[in-house]
Amino acid sequence: MTEFRAVVFAAGRGTRLPEVLGDAPKCLLPVGPYPLIWYPLNLLQQHNFSEVIVVVLEQEKLEIQSALENTPLKLRLDYATIPSDGDFGTADSLRYIYDKIKSDFLVVSCDLVSNVSLYPLINKFREHDAALAMLLFPSGFESDVVMPGPKSKHKPERDLIGIHAATQRLAFVSAASDCEETLNIQRHLLKNRGRLDVYSRLVDAHVYVLKKWVIDYLRRKENISTFKGEFLPHLIKKQHSKRPPKTVQDTTSEVGVVTKNEDHVLHYVGHTILDQKITQTSLFNQSLSQSPYHGDIVRCYGIQAPRDAIGVRVNNTLSFLAINRKLASIWNNLCGEKHPLISPGAVVKSTQTKEIIAADNAKLSEKTSLNFSVFGPNCIISPKNIVANSLIMSNAIVEEGCNIDNCIIGHRAQVKSGSVLKNCIIGPNYVVEEGTHSQAVHLSNADQFMEIDIQ
Repeated sequence: MTEFRAVVFAAGRGTRLPEVLGDAPKCLLPVGPYPLIWYPLNLLQQHNFSEVIVVVLEQEKLEIQSALENTPLKLRLDYATIPSDGDFGTADSLRYIYDKIKSDFLVVSCDLVSNVSLYPLINKFREHDAALAMLLFPSGFESDVVMPGPKSKHKPERDLIGIHAATQRLAFVSAASDCEETLNIQRHLLKNRGRLDVYSRLVDAHVYVLKKWVIDYLRRKENISTFKGEFLPHLIKKQHSKRPPKTVQDTTSEVGVVTKNEDHVLHYVGHTILDQKITQTSLFNQSLSQSPYHGDIVRCYGIQAPRDAIGVRVNNTLSFLAINRKLASIWNNLCGEKHPLISPGAVVKSTQTKEIIAADNAKLSEKTSLNFSVFGPNCIISPKNIVANSLIMSNAIVEEGCNIDNCIIGHRAQVKSGSVLKNCIIGPNYVVEEGTHSQAVHLSNADQFMEIDIQ
């Protein structure tokens, strides 16, 4: 994969995971025996990438680096840090690491857990000399999972995605919340392009293959902050822009042909001079391809993953719970047998276990009954406990004589002796007092904060 540079975004602040995140980096959330970021990195390693740029917040670099050094990865990781006190969107982050991108590149989010083959996506990108190819999953991975805590109706964020059926060309991507009762489709999207399918149950996997010239173009669009919300719709819309009149070619660009119209507006064309010479001598040239591309210079494609592929973005608490709940049953298809569900560094003394996952340095004591649960790194389960259908996160402590059923016990939380918890969420750093009996509640230190208005 020397043809592409791989970039993994791991600087997100996890604002949609407040119940479980605490002060830990989002990319280090425990998913089975490994941190969340391990899964997209392992996927890239399986596709023969040898080096990956990992974009992290400056203050979190050492913690993330240390965590990944304890995982079975053979990748060379180039950590690109962005300021922790800045308000960087994903497009801002790409501009910030611009100097590291010297070729076409692949962007992956740190919250992707999947076993999908990326080769169909990459081949579509190559075949049509695309500006962008993006991966799409069917939704519904977490539909059968019941969220603990107070009863509430989960409203998933959905996109409306238009794809031309015959070519897989993207027509538009927009948030469903931006459309009220009517979706207006411009006539030119249907003219001479065949059937247009509009999907509301596809999930953007946040896996994008991009031409080098795209980041050159993005670099000049300083008003665009986010990739998914702003730049992606902008780039897709550019497919249908009219060609600039009376252009004068500037051949000084190393990355592609840059043309200027009379208003000195820059237009990037994704061909280097070498690319043009290859095209001129090739049997497949623009005159032959005029009909399927309709003269479009910018071409964007949406590739749907097979329905039997595993694919989920762990970007909210429900999806985080769902992947941990289902991980034992899909593990061999996801990671293969060479990666054990019980980390070699875990200490499991219990003899009554069924379908459990234990991360590095988890300590599970004797005289415990542990079933269908995930135990994060450095957690401690004392003797005489029953834990079922639950997620015990990193550094959490459960003292003796507790009964925990269908709960999330947060990062560094402590459950004291004799507590009985059912369908509860215990927030990060929260202490459940001795002998507590609670059901369907969310206990968090956030409830104890007081607002002080300083004049």
